[in-house]
Amino acid sequence: MTEKRNKTHMEDVIINAVQNGPEVDPPADLTCRIMGRLHPKRPSLWIRLRMWFLRPWVVTVRPVTAIPAMTLAVALLALGFVAVREPVEKGAPELASVRFVLHDAGMHARNVSVVGSFNHWRAERSVMWYSPKAKAWILEAQLPPGDHEYLFLVNGTQFVPDPNAPMTSDDGFGHRNSIVFVNGTNEQAL
Repeated sequence: MTEKRNKTHMEDVIINAVQNGPEVDPPADLTCRIMGRLHPKRPSLWIRLRMWFLRPWVVTVRPVTAIPAMTLAVALLALGFVAVREPVEKGAPELASVRFVLHDAGMHARNVSVVGSFNHWRAERSVMWYSPKAKAWILEAQLPPGDHEYLFLVNGTQFVPDPNAPMTSDDGFGHRNSIVFVNGTNEQAL
């Protein structure tokens, strides 16, 4: 016999033995013993996370719960839309940009503020910054139209009128305040 025939013959013998052999029930604990020998392989955190993102999700929506949720969502959107829009005050004056400059080439001052009628003469509201390039203390302020009296407050103690102001006004105490005229929305004018 050739090897191929031997193989075919052995297969026939095995098949015949399996088909005609006595039927025996497996032991009752066979499944437990097999499962006990198997050790589950736990995937890494990244694989589990990836599987979580790629796994399809089933979302069940009932009209009883969807209608209040959609109503709440629409109300929140409407509330956010109303909150984002700023109310426009009718009749409110438009502000104009005004640049205050006090030249200080030697930077003798430690700090300078602008105090005036537009900020109720409070120095902390209009603190100037020093520009080394311009060698000056500078402040950009937004002022309503009209004329405003002001002074520079140097080092928190010394009031100095603006040497570049074209007009001044008597403050009633023997000193002069500088005056800035604001006309229009984008610039100061005299």
